[in-house]
Amino acid sequence: MPKLKDEQKLAAIQTATLRLVIRTGFSGLKIADVAREAGIGTGTMYVYYSDKEQLIEDVYLTTKKEIAAVLFDPAHLSDTFQETFKRMWLAYFGFCLQQPEKMLFVEQFLYSGLISEDLIAETEAMFIPLDNLLIQAQEQGLIKKVSVEIAKAFIQGAIHEVVKVITKKEYRLIQGELEKCFEMAWGSIKI
Repeated sequence: MPKLKDEQKLAAIQTATLRLVIRTGFSGLKIADVAREAGIGTGTMYVYYSDKEQLIEDVYLTTKKEIAAVLFDPAHLSDTFQETFKRMWLAYFGFCLQQPEKMLFVEQFLYSGLISEDLIAETEAMFIPLDNLLIQAQEQGLIKKVSVEIAKAFIQGAIHEVVKVITKKEYRLIQGELEKCFEMAWGSIKI
């Protein structure tokens, strides 16, 4: 009978993986190091993941699911696109600011050349509601007509860069600065 997986150990493994990938990169990641960082035995790692690739892909998929849940929280829905967009933008900004290692991991993995086309397709499918929201806003003449992929990259990239400045330089946003960041993001896509 297979061992039951402990959710706390799984969370510790994923957190350790995030930390180590940020420090060592994907090629430098070793299962034994993840086990040590997570405070579990190396043998226990293999109860959860058969190899490093499966581990990395699962951490990526889990993180993308968390991001989708943050973005598509029903509380973000509003009568206007601008207000819905603002709530989603602020939620994603908050996610990245509170968990920059997840933001960096996703960014690194996506451009690493290690991600499979199947995993890309699976995670892109999670964000179809965002694509549809942006397309609808374009059709209504609310935002600029550019490729949805370009629009998402532009919006996400700005958030990532601001979060990197905040975390790397230990910068603290002053009162009203987050609102100004949103205004710049909105001003860049609105018509």
